Amino acid sequence: MARILTGLIGIVVLLGSHVLTAHAQKATERFIPVGNSPGISHTVSIIGKIDTFNEQTRTIEIMAFSGIWTAEVTKNTMIWVDRSKATLPNIMGRIADLQKGRMVEVKYADDAQRGRGAAEWIKVQLPVGTREP
Repeated sequence: MARILTGLIGIVVLLGSHVLTAHAQKATERFIPVGNSPGISHTVSIIGKIDTFNEQTRTIEIMAFSGIWTAEVTKNTMIWVDRSKATLPNIMGRIADLQKGRMVEVKYADDAQRGRGAAEWIKVQLPVGTREP
């Protein structure tokens, strides 16, 4: 009986630690540079350069290695400016930071809508030598 109880406690601890890890990453995602998010970058996110940003429809087109992707920028979309190449901390961004030619990483709110749906977050990489946003 003690072995079963010990096994159950072990499973609960393992499952609980996975949830905490996912929550911790979500809370710290803004500080992770473009392309370096464990389990997200190059897996469920899109990385490429902004081709266009349409302010009226609030959509961006991203030219990635795998083609052109579209993302909706909603009121819930978090925008962060990745300043790691300038050895500065990342900061909150705004719509004005979504400029043509800038490298971005986009994570969609719903993976089923990947490539055409709302973005959960967008990281915009500040090019070296660019003035502060």
